[in-house]
Amino acid sequence: MPRSIVGSLFVALTSAAVCVLSSGCDKDKKDGVSLAPSASALAPSTAALSSKVVKYVIDAKGTTSIDMEAPKEHIKASTDAAAGTLEVDLMNLANTRGEVKVDLTSLKTTTFGDPSKDSAQTGHALTWLEVADAEKEKLPDDVKAQHRFAVFAIRAIDGLSAPNLSNVAMAKGASGDEVRVVSLIAHGDFLLHGHKVSKDIPLEVAFHSAPGAAKDANPTQIDVTARSPFSLILAEHDVKPRDSFGKIAKGAFNLFGTKVAETAKITMEMHARP
Repeated sequence: MPRSIVGSLFVALTSAAVCVLSSGCDKDKKDGVSLAPSASALAPSTAALSSKVVKYVIDAKGTTSIDMEAPKEHIKASTDAAAGTLEVDLMNLANTRGEVKVDLTSLKTTTFGDPSKDSAQTGHALTWLEVADAEKEKLPDDVKAQHRFAVFAIRAIDGLSAPNLSNVAMAKGASGDEVRVVSLIAHGDFLLHGHKVSKDIPLEVAFHSAPGAAKDANPTQIDVTARSPFSLILAEHDVKPRDSFGKIAKGAFNLFGTKVAETAKITMEMHARP
């Protein structure tokens, strides 16, 4: 099974554009694509002080879906583990900040619909991302920990369908609760495999409240869904083919653009509670 699978694993989904603890302009290029600035972590993303800022914790079961279509192979993958926090300003949603973390170790491919083939492809993808041991060599624990999460840190929000949640009409949800929906565009830094890029992600946010709750009551749950896929370029994040020992397999670079798409399309669905 070619290491092509790595492309799919990259996802992660899945987090952007502000300061990072370490950054720089790498000059390496892959097929004309510049390597994104290096970063070991993203600077915190916190909301300005406000009496209506409520902190929500992202549910561990958040999901992302990855789609990578190349002429010879259409890689499909997903993750089902997440983390992070959101500081939501209910009276001024543009002031909302926070970060979403996608756990890449939960990535699984479903390209073939064959458990054996998909398992092998998943293993290759995790090796490309350097979040799991190679077939014949153990990867250092600190390297796996460093690359484990893809992180999106929110730096700004605009394009709001409504800036103040209390002005949004409530509707009955499927479970009988009250739901208010707001669309927006989140601008921020996306960190993957030690490299960060700026991303603008269109989102739909559903705010759930208990039945009969007042409009100014704090929501009991928030659902965050990407309204359309956003793209990540593997070369910008130095995601490359690796052999069974975890070493760069330069001879496999010709897989890009043929069996492994150079760009991954990502969608996500996250849930958060106070």
